Amino acid sequence: MLTIAVDAMGGDNAPACVIEGTIQALRESDNRFSVVLIGQSDKIEPLLALQDTEGLNLRFMHAPEVVTMEDIPAIAVKTKQESSLVKGLKLCKTKEADAYVSAGNTGAQMAASLFVLGRLPGVLRPTIYAYFPRLKEGLTNIVDVGANMDCKPEHLVQFAEMLTIYQRFAAGIDEPVVGLLNIGEEEGKGSEVLKQAYKLLQDADRKGKISFIGNIEGHDILKGNVSIVVCDGLVGNTILKFGESIPGFLGALFKPALQKLVSSGQLDEKAAMLTTQVFKSMFEPFDVEKFGGVPFLGVDGISIVGHGRSSSRAIKNMIFMAEHMIEKKVNTHIAEVLSEA
Repeated sequence: MLTIAVDAMGGDNAPACVIEGTIQALRESDNRFSVVLIGQSDKIEPLLALQDTEGLNLRFMHAPEVVTMEDIPAIAVKTKQESSLVKGLKLCKTKEADAYVSAGNTGAQMAASLFVLGRLPGVLRPTIYAYFPRLKEGLTNIVDVGANMDCKPEHLVQFAEMLTIYQRFAAGIDEPVVGLLNIGEEEGKGSEVLKQAYKLLQDADRKGKISFIGNIEGHDILKGNVSIVVCDGLVGNTILKFGESIPGFLGALFKPALQKLVSSGQLDEKAAMLTTQVFKSMFEPFDVEKFGGVPFLGVDGISIVGHGRSSSRAIKNMIFMAEHMIEKKVNTHIAEVLSEA
């Protein structure tokens, strides 16, 4: 049976929502996997006592230390060896667990994943991606979104290769299409790093490792002509945070505008309710909680990270994401492709 280690202390809503999400996942899993819940016993055990866990494949592991959002990643990993973060990843290293899940400090989790698990053979730098909505059916992933700021051309190419493998084997996309985010579509556009990356991506395309469409611009991201958008972590994280702000910003504009139409008599209450429902449905593609979290691609193990604001639903889906990554053997495929000459 698969075993998934879950960080009970990670996230803004921990530990209560982590416990709730874990129990939801176990109840819906039909005993396909077991969970090791890791955290401080004085905070976790009283909450677990309030839950009906009879028949669930759940056990608890005490971890006295916690890596917080304020901790400096590299220092936290070295000084908090008894944290739920480090202890969870060590379970993966010793094969006592098959995957690790957390909604805690992303930088610390990346650092700990590298320190404890190491990199897959052939990987220069592990990376992290994000989901974006698109006009066409399917999904778009942007890589990197914050793990790597100063990327070399070969790093960007590997990001594209690893995400192509993920989409092929885990996301059900037969022919992922890669676009390099730039300031123009022409081949000679952008910095020297982007120009060199363009040539290397073309070479990877010729070798059949990826399908490269060329440079794309910011307005292409949501169109859906590519399923993979490649950029460095600074650009990717900026786009990600901007995208996350869109629903809230438009919602703040929508509410007073709707109230004005109602108060002026241009819309009745029923029409206003229907309009609100349509507005909410427009933003369903922005709901990242249906994916829960994303794996660090390139580490020698399965380490899934979620948003700090993750709800119990997101935690549940993160656990299912971990199970999915194990079953699809994404890491095995990445190692095979990157070891090829």
